[in-house]
Amino acid sequence: REQLWAAVIDGDEYPAANVVLSAMDAGMEPESVLLDVIAPVQRRIGTEWAANKITVAQEHAATAINDRVIATLAHHPRCRRDADAGRVTVACVDGEWHALPARLLAEVLRLRGWQVDFLGAQVPTPHLIAHLHQHGPDAVALSCSIPTHLPTAHAAITACQAAGVPVLAGGAAFVFGTSGGAQIGLN
Repeated sequence: REQLWAAVIDGDEYPAANVVLSAMDAGMEPESVLLDVIAPVQRRIGTEWAANKITVAQEHAATAINDRVIATLAHHPRCRRDADAGRVTVACVDGEWHALPARLLAEVLRLRGWQVDFLGAQVPTPHLIAHLHQHGPDAVALSCSIPTHLPTAHAAITACQAAGVPVLAGGAAFVFGTSGGAQIGLN
């Protein structure tokens, strides 16, 4: 974690990717790299930004590097899985720009054998519903980290349910009175 933290705070993508690839090559499980290395570093980035210890520019650069590190990890030979568990769509509700937690979920689901349609940040509900109708996933996972976006999340959840698709909703906005956000069990 400390090596990845140092690399992302320095804005240095290649050492950040090397940290993760070296961990994989040393035998660390891909899911552990995502949830026990990258996720805590990203949480620390948010905490340091909120405490005004790093700038918005540093936070954005570090998050972008972590996103690219996740993409690099996803192409590692140990991360290839047959998609036999079903199909799931993962998206952030309209107005939600914090896509990295949803991206982490998408990659963990891929590792667990799901075919994942990751739609990313700020997905307008009508476009999400069109996607669901076109691709027919078994479920949709919606992410929302800002409490002021909860009404939008509610509308998206209702629309997905009306389209006949089960919804999993998560993110810091759904957890009141904590600073750590939601923890989703994937067993």
